[in-house]
Amino acid sequence: MACKGSGVQIPSAPLFIMNKFLKETKELLMSQGLIAVLAIIQVRVVASNLGPEIYGNIGVYLGFVGISFRLLSSRNSDLILINFNSTNKNFVKSSLIFEILLGCVSLIFVIGIFYIYYNTIPYYLIFYFISRIFLNVLEVFKGVFTHKGNMKTYSLVESSSNIIRFVSVVSFVLTNPTIESFFYALTVHQIFVGILVLILLIVNNDNKNEIMNFKDYFNLSKKSFYKIRMDQAVGLVPTHLDVVIIGYFANYYSAGIYRIAKKLVEPVNAVIVAFSPWMLNKINHDKKYDFRSLTFNVLIPASLLISVFYFIFGRNLIVLIAGSEFIDAYIPMLILLIGFLSYFLTFWTRHFLFLTDLISKHTNGRLINLFVFVSTSPFLITNYKFNGIAISITLGTVIQKIYEFSIYYKNKNS
Repeated sequence: MACKGSGVQIPSAPLFIMNKFLKETKELLMSQGLIAVLAIIQVRVVASNLGPEIYGNIGVYLGFVGISFRLLSSRNSDLILINFNSTNKNFVKSSLIFEILLGCVSLIFVIGIFYIYYNTIPYYLIFYFISRIFLNVLEVFKGVFTHKGNMKTYSLVESSSNIIRFVSVVSFVLTNPTIESFFYALTVHQIFVGILVLILLIVNNDNKNEIMNFKDYFNLSKKSFYKIRMDQAVGLVPTHLDVVIIGYFANYYSAGIYRIAKKLVEPVNAVIVAFSPWMLNKINHDKKYDFRSLTFNVLIPASLLISVFYFIFGRNLIVLIAGSEFIDAYIPMLILLIGFLSYFLTFWTRHFLFLTDLISKHTNGRLINLFVFVSTSPFLITNYKFNGIAISITLGTVIQKIYEFSIYYKNKNS
């Protein structure tokens, strides 16, 4: 709307809000945009060189590893944020030790799972499991730099990590297109990124206050740690075991088709990841942040554009990225998109609940999601294969986000 008589043009409120939002998140958006592009190219290289069955097999392995490590470490960056609000002491060293110990426990867990499920573990997977411990350090980095509000360095590390993984995977797979090469590439990536992040944390640890010992750090963390772990644990099954479950109830081919569908809508999740540290920083400083304005002026227009793109160009995208042998991924991709966009529109509810001491409500939402997934997926997969598990995942996500939004609405003025 123009300001009459002033000679100065003032942009309309929605445009002003969109411009302000883009200005504040540009580094994060550029970082996640680069990550999404690299991920899509990587999918093309791996899927086209290894085929649907081996691609599905990789997804099953990654599902087991993901749930083993993320069970104890996922979102521990939130724990770092809580601890910064609880003490002025320097606890970076103790937090690093804590994460590495958790990684060692996860290593024992994943080795046990593979022995139970497969009776043997190839050397390339053992190396990959051990190197996975290095990525736990990344949670400390995310928490520290989110607290500082240093989104530029945060984005730079995120981009660098994904560039390293992309170069490693593409070069290894093109040189020797086998499942072994894929996991050796991930091993190189995890070790390199772990060392890089560790150096950055040491160099930027400028807190001159008293150093907190490990015992005190553990005592400070344990209450919040248990809450976060419970919240994350119930969300891990549909997030990381979906490919494992379809591989069990159907076959590796169906797992491969579903995994391509999921990979092609994950750029939506990349946008959510980009916004999350910015959102956490905003709510941490303003508990009355205007989510309505964000939703109507930014998230809904973006969702409409994304929907139109996938509906019109989805089949061409699949053929371009993965090849015509994966064309069956179109329908499950659109089904998954509904769930991803419902999460995108209300991604902020999780952060609101977390920073207003209502994380248990988010856990309840995830329990609802888990119940829907567990109760519907066996029937739907048996009858509809990859389309079935996409329906099950989407139903759980939509119902969870409706529940979370209702909790936010009841508590927004408290």
